Amino acid sequence: MQVVDVLGPIMKEINTSRDRPVGIWGIIPAAGMGRRVGRPKQALPYGNSTIVGTVARTILDAGVTGVVVVTRNDLVKRLDLPDDERVGTAINDDADSEMIDSIRIALAGLAEAHSLSAVGDSPSPTDGVLVVPADMPTITADACRKCIAAFRTDPRRIVIATYEGKRGHPIIFPLSLRPTIYSLTHGLRQLARTHPDRIHLVETDEPGVTQDVDTLEDYEQL
Repeated sequence: MQVVDVLGPIMKEINTSRDRPVGIWGIIPAAGMGRRVGRPKQALPYGNSTIVGTVARTILDAGVTGVVVVTRNDLVKRLDLPDDERVGTAINDDADSEMIDSIRIALAGLAEAHSLSAVGDSPSPTDGVLVVPADMPTITADACRKCIAAFRTDPRRIVIATYEGKRGHPIIFPLSLRPTIYSLTHGLRQLARTHPDRIHLVETDEPGVTQDVDTLEDYEQL
Protein backbone atom coordinates (compact mmCIF):
# COMPACT_ATOMS: atom_id res chain seq x y z
CA MET A 1 0.00 0.00 0.00
CA GLN A 2 1.34 3.41 -0.88
CA VAL A 3 0.31 7.03 -1.08
CA VAL A 4 0.73 8.73 -4.44
CA ASP A 5 0.03 12.33 -5.51
CA VAL A 6 -2.39 12.98 -2.67
CA LEU A 7 -2.42 16.67 -1.91
CA GLY A 8 0.18 18.61 -3.87
CA PRO A 9 -2.18 20.73 -6.02
CA ILE A 10 -4.67 21.09 -3.17
CA MET A 11 -2.09 22.39 -0.71
CA LYS A 12 -0.74 24.90 -3.24
CA GLU A 13 -4.14 26.57 -3.30
CA ILE A 14 -5.08 26.28 0.38
CA ASN A 15 -1.78 27.53 1.78
CA THR A 16 -2.25 30.91 0.11
CA SER A 17 -4.59 31.90 2.93
CA ARG A 18 -4.48 31.33 6.67
CA ASP A 19 -7.90 32.89 7.30
CA ARG A 20 -10.40 30.26 6.22
CA PRO A 21 -13.31 28.32 7.72
CA VAL A 22 -12.85 24.87 9.20
CA GLY A 23 -11.57 22.68 6.38
CA ILE A 24 -13.43 19.58 5.26
CA TRP A 25 -11.34 16.87 3.59
CA GLY A 26 -13.25 14.25 1.66
CA ILE A 27 -12.10 10.63 1.53
CA ILE A 28 -13.55 8.17 -0.97
CA PRO A 29 -12.41 4.56 -0.37
CA ALA A 30 -12.47 3.06 -3.87
CA ALA A 31 -10.00 0.18 -3.81
CA GLY A 32 -12.45 -2.71 -3.48
CA MET A 33 -12.36 -5.70 -5.82
CA GLY A 34 -16.14 -5.79 -6.37
CA ARG A 35 -16.27 -9.57 -5.94
CA ARG A 36 -20.04 -9.66 -5.28
CA VAL A 37 -20.69 -7.63 -8.42
CA GLY A 38 -18.21 -9.59 -10.49
CA ARG A 39 -16.21 -6.53 -11.56
CA PRO A 40 -14.87 -3.30 -9.98
CA LYS A 41 -18.16 -1.59 -9.15
CA GLN A 42 -16.54 1.80 -8.62
CA ALA A 43 -15.75 1.96 -12.37
CA LEU A 44 -19.25 1.00 -13.55
CA PRO A 45 -21.07 3.65 -15.64
CA TYR A 46 -23.48 5.86 -13.75
CA GLY A 47 -25.14 8.96 -15.14
CA ASN A 48 -22.60 10.88 -17.18
CA SER A 49 -19.64 9.34 -15.39
CA THR A 50 -18.80 6.31 -13.26
CA ILE A 51 -20.09 5.42 -9.82
CA VAL A 52 -17.03 6.84 -8.05
CA GLY A 53 -16.75 9.73 -10.49
CA THR A 54 -20.28 10.70 -9.50
CA VAL A 55 -19.46 10.47 -5.79
CA ALA A 56 -16.38 12.66 -6.25
CA ARG A 57 -18.34 15.33 -8.15
CA THR A 58 -21.06 15.32 -5.50
CA ILE A 59 -18.56 15.88 -2.69
CA LEU A 60 -16.84 18.66 -4.62
CA ASP A 61 -20.20 20.31 -5.25
CA ALA A 62 -20.82 20.25 -1.51
CA GLY A 63 -17.83 22.58 -1.09
CA VAL A 64 -15.13 20.44 0.48
CA THR A 65 -11.55 21.68 0.77
CA GLY A 66 -10.15 18.66 -1.03
CA VAL A 67 -10.92 15.05 -1.90
CA VAL A 68 -8.64 12.01 -1.71
CA VAL A 69 -9.77 9.02 -3.77
CA VAL A 70 -8.05 5.82 -2.62
CA THR A 71 -8.02 3.23 -5.39
CA ARG A 72 -5.90 0.67 -7.21
CA ASN A 73 -3.26 1.34 -9.86
CA ASP A 74 -5.21 -0.62 -12.47
CA LEU A 75 -8.35 1.45 -11.89
CA VAL A 76 -7.13 5.05 -11.76
CA LYS A 77 -7.60 5.76 -15.46
CA ARG A 78 -10.99 4.05 -15.57
CA LEU A 79 -12.70 6.07 -12.86
CA ASP A 80 -13.38 9.31 -14.77
CA LEU A 81 -12.39 11.43 -11.79
CA PRO A 82 -13.07 15.17 -12.06
CA ASP A 83 -10.34 17.32 -13.57
CA ASP A 84 -10.26 19.51 -10.47
CA GLU A 85 -7.23 20.69 -8.51
CA ARG A 86 -9.00 19.76 -5.30
CA VAL A 87 -8.86 16.05 -6.20
CA GLY A 88 -5.93 13.84 -5.24
CA THR A 89 -5.40 10.10 -5.49
CA ALA A 90 -3.80 7.50 -3.26
CA ILE A 91 -3.05 3.89 -4.08
CA ASN A 92 -4.10 0.76 -2.22
CA ASP A 93 -3.23 -2.36 -4.22
CA ASP A 94 -3.75 -4.80 -1.35
CA ALA A 95 -6.55 -7.12 -2.53
CA ASP A 96 -7.14 -8.32 1.03
CA SER A 97 -7.50 -4.88 2.59
CA GLU A 98 -10.69 -3.43 4.04
CA MET A 99 -12.31 -0.03 3.58
CA ILE A 100 -10.79 1.18 6.85
CA ASP A 101 -7.33 0.49 5.41
CA SER A 102 -8.00 2.85 2.51
CA ILE A 103 -9.23 5.49 4.95
CA ARG A 104 -5.99 5.14 6.92
CA ILE A 105 -3.95 5.57 3.74
CA ALA A 106 -5.76 8.83 2.98
CA LEU A 107 -5.32 10.02 6.56
CA ALA A 108 -1.60 9.29 6.32
CA GLY A 109 -1.46 11.52 3.25
CA LEU A 110 -3.24 14.30 5.13
CA ALA A 111 -0.86 13.91 8.06
CA GLU A 112 2.16 14.16 5.76
CA ALA A 113 0.73 17.25 4.08
CA HIS A 114 0.27 18.85 7.49
CA SER A 115 3.83 18.14 8.54
CA LEU A 116 5.18 19.60 5.30
CA SER A 117 2.91 22.65 5.27
CA ALA A 118 4.99 25.82 5.28
CA VAL A 119 2.39 27.90 7.09
CA GLY A 120 0.94 25.10 9.19
CA ASP A 121 -2.66 26.10 8.56
CA SER A 122 -3.97 23.14 6.56
CA PRO A 123 -4.81 20.38 7.03
CA SER A 124 -5.40 21.21 10.69
CA PRO A 125 -6.33 18.88 13.56
CA THR A 126 -9.51 20.94 13.89
CA ASP A 127 -10.49 20.20 10.28
CA GLY A 128 -13.08 17.58 9.46
CA VAL A 129 -12.78 14.37 7.46
CA LEU A 130 -15.84 13.49 5.38
CA VAL A 131 -16.08 9.85 4.29
CA VAL A 132 -18.36 8.56 1.55
CA PRO A 133 -17.78 5.04 0.16
CA ALA A 134 -17.25 4.77 -3.59
CA ASP A 135 -20.42 2.71 -4.07
CA MET A 136 -22.94 5.32 -2.89
CA PRO A 137 -23.64 7.47 -5.98
CA THR A 138 -27.14 8.53 -4.94
CA ILE A 139 -25.89 10.64 -2.03
CA THR A 140 -26.59 14.29 -2.83
CA ALA A 141 -24.51 17.41 -2.33
CA ASP A 142 -27.31 18.81 -0.17
CA ALA A 143 -27.02 15.92 2.28
CA CYS A 144 -23.27 16.49 2.44
CA ARG A 145 -23.76 20.23 3.01
CA LYS A 146 -26.12 19.57 5.92
CA CYS A 147 -23.52 17.35 7.57
CA ILE A 148 -20.72 19.85 6.90
CA ALA A 149 -22.77 22.67 8.45
CA ALA A 150 -23.46 20.54 11.53
CA PHE A 151 -19.78 19.71 11.91
CA ARG A 152 -18.65 23.31 11.55
CA THR A 153 -21.07 24.31 14.32
CA ASP A 154 -18.99 22.14 16.66
CA PRO A 155 -15.79 20.63 15.13
CA ARG A 156 -15.45 18.19 18.03
CA ARG A 157 -18.45 16.25 16.77
CA ILE A 158 -18.69 13.00 14.87
CA VAL A 159 -21.47 13.76 12.41
CA ILE A 160 -23.46 10.94 10.79
CA ALA A 161 -26.20 11.30 8.18
CA THR A 162 -29.38 9.31 8.76
CA TYR A 163 -32.55 8.44 6.87
CA GLU A 164 -35.64 7.35 8.77
CA GLY A 165 -33.43 6.81 11.80
CA LYS A 166 -30.96 4.56 9.99
CA ARG A 167 -27.33 5.67 10.06
CA GLY A 168 -25.45 5.98 6.79
CA HIS A 169 -23.01 8.37 5.07
CA PRO A 170 -21.46 10.83 4.94
CA ILE A 171 -19.66 10.48 8.23
CA ILE A 172 -17.55 13.45 9.33
CA PHE A 173 -15.04 13.26 12.18
CA PRO A 174 -12.30 15.59 13.42
CA LEU A 175 -8.88 15.03 11.88
CA SER A 176 -7.56 14.97 15.44
CA LEU A 177 -9.16 11.52 15.81
CA ARG A 178 -6.68 10.07 13.32
CA PRO A 179 -4.87 8.00 16.02
CA THR A 180 -8.20 6.46 17.00
CA ILE A 181 -8.92 5.53 13.37
CA TYR A 182 -5.55 3.77 13.21
CA SER A 183 -6.50 1.65 16.23
CA LEU A 184 -9.97 0.53 15.12
CA THR A 185 -10.40 -3.22 14.63
CA HIS A 186 -13.96 -3.36 13.21
CA GLY A 187 -14.12 -0.59 10.64
CA LEU A 188 -15.23 3.03 10.77
CA ARG A 189 -18.57 2.18 12.41
CA GLN A 190 -16.61 1.36 15.55
CA LEU A 191 -15.72 5.04 15.89
CA ALA A 192 -19.24 5.84 17.06
CA ARG A 193 -19.01 3.21 19.77
CA THR A 194 -15.62 4.52 20.84
CA HIS A 195 -16.85 8.10 21.25
CA PRO A 196 -20.64 7.90 21.85
CA ASP A 197 -20.69 11.27 23.61
CA ARG A 198 -19.51 13.04 20.45
CA ILE A 199 -22.08 11.62 18.03
CA HIS A 200 -24.38 14.07 16.26
CA LEU A 201 -26.98 12.58 13.92
CA VAL A 202 -28.21 14.62 10.96
CA GLU A 203 -31.60 13.37 9.79
CA THR A 204 -32.19 13.76 6.06
CA ASP A 205 -35.13 13.01 3.79
CA GLU A 206 -32.84 11.25 1.33
CA PRO A 207 -32.67 7.44 1.12
CA GLY A 208 -29.40 7.75 -0.79
CA VAL A 209 -27.47 8.28 2.43
CA THR A 210 -28.11 4.61 3.29
CA GLN A 211 -28.07 3.05 -0.20
CA ASP A 212 -24.96 1.38 -1.54
CA VAL A 213 -24.21 -0.99 -4.41
CA ASP A 214 -23.41 -4.43 -3.01
CA THR A 215 -24.65 -6.61 -5.87
CA LEU A 216 -25.29 -6.42 -9.60
CA GLU A 217 -29.01 -6.28 -8.79
CA ASP A 218 -28.42 -3.18 -6.65
CA TYR A 219 -26.61 -1.56 -9.58
CA GLU A 220 -29.35 -2.43 -12.06
CA GLN A 221 -31.97 -0.92 -9.75
CA LEU A 222 -30.14 2.41 -9.87
